[in-house]
Amino acid sequence: MAERKPRIIVAGMCDTKYTELKFLADQVTAAGGDVKVMNVGCGKICTWPDISLQDSLDTIGVKQEEVFTQPRSTAIETVGTAGAKKIMEMYNAGEVDGIISWAGSMGTTTVTYLMRALPFGVPKIMMTDMASSDVSQWLGNKDIYIMNPTAEQGVNTVTRKMVANAASAIVAMAKVGEIQSPEDKPLMAITAYGTTTMTVNACSAYWNERGWDTIIIHQVGTGATMEDLIRSGMITAIIDLTTGELTNNMYDSVYGIPKTWGGERVTAASDMGIPQIVTPGGCDQAAYNPIANMKAEYLEDYKTGKRRTWKDTGLPYIHNAGVTIMYPTLDEIRELSEYFAEKLNSTKGPTAFILPMRGWSAYDQPERAASIERGWAAGNGDAPQWEPDPENPDWSIRSTIMRDILEKRFDKDNNNLELILADMNIVEPEFAALCNAVMEKMLAGTWKKGDFKDYPGVL
Repeated sequence: MAERKPRIIVAGMCDTKYTELKFLADQVTAAGGDVKVMNVGCGKICTWPDISLQDSLDTIGVKQEEVFTQPRSTAIETVGTAGAKKIMEMYNAGEVDGIISWAGSMGTTTVTYLMRALPFGVPKIMMTDMASSDVSQWLGNKDIYIMNPTAEQGVNTVTRKMVANAASAIVAMAKVGEIQSPEDKPLMAITAYGTTTMTVNACSAYWNERGWDTIIIHQVGTGATMEDLIRSGMITAIIDLTTGELTNNMYDSVYGIPKTWGGERVTAASDMGIPQIVTPGGCDQAAYNPIANMKAEYLEDYKTGKRRTWKDTGLPYIHNAGVTIMYPTLDEIRELSEYFAEKLNSTKGPTAFILPMRGWSAYDQPERAASIERGWAAGNGDAPQWEPDPENPDWSIRSTIMRDILEKRFDKDNNNLELILADMNIVEPEFAALCNAVMEKMLAGTWKKGDFKDYPGVL
């Protein structure tokens, strides 16, 4: 029996890119793909593609003649939304093993609606002459391969080889299929920053030794990917140790959740009812853009004292050339605390919010506690985000504020949700041990509120 050819969708602006898309489709066929061409052009009727614009628009009850008269931005959104629904209908019917396109800015914007709709692992190649720009708006939180064909139009001595390479790649990717592991291990997510690494590593090692695979999710927008993986059922437990993306989202940080993602952070585990531990790790800071790109209003905040400066520089702390550490205000911490309460109050599974009273990262500790092992070398003064509670100098003022709000706002009638106050800094080995001990009981199905009130270091 002949092997089934991978079913590849060639999507694009068929009304303006006939030559390019026809060549791409021919190359995918030559590479061994079973091709269907899908039109997402929104300028005029086009009869040659296998899947017409109207075929897609039928999924949302819109006529193509209406789209032709819309402003470009509106037309892109309409066609992209319809195309995403159509491609998912086809995927669920077993008609999509991969998708590829060749486009300029308008086509890239439209086709990536379709690509982002498809599940993780379905091959997606976007050839775009916009590849050297900021591609985050098109990637969203999905596994899209961006390739630079150098031009959006023209089959010539330069583009011909590149397009043929991409066509061969999409077919080869689609042939891979599901990769089976020799061991079927459950998957636990652990969220991370560099400033929480020591605890992340301790938790990861602990669970790897106990038969789990762990996926470390760096909090630079990829929390959106993690939430989707939880909803897909791939991740079945989570230690959300580092929720710092939430503060990134307060600003125009390139390290925040992609704007094209339609979900909300800190919701999937609660909705799916999987065991989860949540902490405010990394929320003492916001990973912002390079200092040269910082908004004038934020720089003014440091000059006026609204945000504390790094020592006497009048500026925030520079983490590296690409990351400036914003200092969230206490009002923003109150806003964050309310967010945690709102999202976790409806949790359907065992959920412990563990609040480290002595600091939320390596950047959130006093000089007297600092060491290389804790991520901030002694002799450099207080770490840049440390701000003690005036009434209890060993505790972070942020922790005190968050404790007061969560004690009032957490739903006391929800037996799935507990606030645990830890007299620790998040970077301490004892904090990792506490997280692991709580998760142990959750996974065993024996966890209940109050189990850890006598645990060492728990208040």
